[in-house]
Amino acid sequence: MIRVCAVTCDCYLSDPLVRRTAEAAVGSECEYHVICSQEEGELPYEVFHGVHIHRICIRDFNGKPVGRITSMSLWKTLLLWCVFTIRSAITVTRLHWNSRFDVVHCHNLPDFLVFAATAPKLAGAKVILHIQDVTPELMSVKATGIVRRLACALSKWQERLSTAFADHVITVGPPFEVPLLRRGVPRQKLSSILNSADPALFHSNGRTVAEVWVPAAERPLIFMYHGTCAHRNGVDIALRAFAKASTRASHIRLHLKVREDAIAGLRSLAQDLGVSERVTFWTPGTMESVVAFIEAGDIGVIPYRSDGFMDLILPTKSYEFALMRRPMIASDMAGVRSIFGPNSILYCEPSNIDHFADAMVELYRDPSKREALVQNATEDYRLVRWEIMAEQYRALLNSLAQPSSTGVSQARVGQEHIV
Repeated sequence: MIRVCAVTCDCYLSDPLVRRTAEAAVGSECEYHVICSQEEGELPYEVFHGVHIHRICIRDFNGKPVGRITSMSLWKTLLLWCVFTIRSAITVTRLHWNSRFDVVHCHNLPDFLVFAATAPKLAGAKVILHIQDVTPELMSVKATGIVRRLACALSKWQERLSTAFADHVITVGPPFEVPLLRRGVPRQKLSSILNSADPALFHSNGRTVAEVWVPAAERPLIFMYHGTCAHRNGVDIALRAFAKASTRASHIRLHLKVREDAIAGLRSLAQDLGVSERVTFWTPGTMESVVAFIEAGDIGVIPYRSDGFMDLILPTKSYEFALMRRPMIASDMAGVRSIFGPNSILYCEPSNIDHFADAMVELYRDPSKREALVQNATEDYRLVRWEIMAEQYRALLNSLAQPSSTGVSQARVGQEHIV
């Protein structure tokens, strides 16, 4: 039996990629442990769907438990990352003493979390660094002024050390491979596992069969956005576009599922725009709550701003919308287009409120267009569905766990499925 330990600064139950890879491995008779942060009210240890979850309680500067460390200022985040890395290193070393892990799988951010696996690596375990966000590009948009230059330089330096330390580097899609290759990560050491939607979670009962129907008062057309609510995610763009579209489309609604600390600002904006009665806010929760959110909506909106970093992003929500057969409106960016073709999503110029408003009105008035988008996105998604990604991950674990493995023999397993 292969024994794996994953390490992440996020909360396990609300991190789709960490949870998905863990459960895919357990499904192939792998003993799987996860070291993660602890939300208030969560148990320090539990077994969930066969995965052993070990939680570390990190407290902020007011003594309150921090679930998602990245939801604060850059320097506070950096300090808490360091604290978590040290504590997770102690935990993984203790667990390794009993379980003798074959592979330690570290998820960024931060990249340097990979050094928590130092003791297991010295004892013979292989180490994976899973890059969900390319740090230098992210720092270039998060930091400002003189801090930006310093943050970008430090992030490139720690990325170089972290990727060199790892036996294998995984990204969430080919667009992220480009900057990593440019910065010296060997081709044979790098592969992608897309964060596709888990069909066991996004079950078939909630997948809409494409149908032609006209919105009405008793059955309005519901646009929806869920996930991160930073400026770069452009949720305000979706809200402003919705307000404009409302003047031409009577029976539309907007559902937003974002962090609680973002709701007040968006609610105030909705009031200023005169659409507060048409906007419904959902609070964040586990992945199961995301399923319920998508089931309640009709059209997904991905209004990301173009800033160099977001252009590379392959939104997890796009996979979820595709699997659940919801048509999409999205910013026209290279990351999304690497998976979904021009006829699979109604693309809009990034940050162009009028374009997004026109797209909403177009789908409101044209049910057949909604149906065509669903059919085309379903076909595109078929090539990158989670069943393929899960098999690729299991193959990589098997390769790395072999006594003679160099950590690169299965680097490109399954890449022929990625477009």
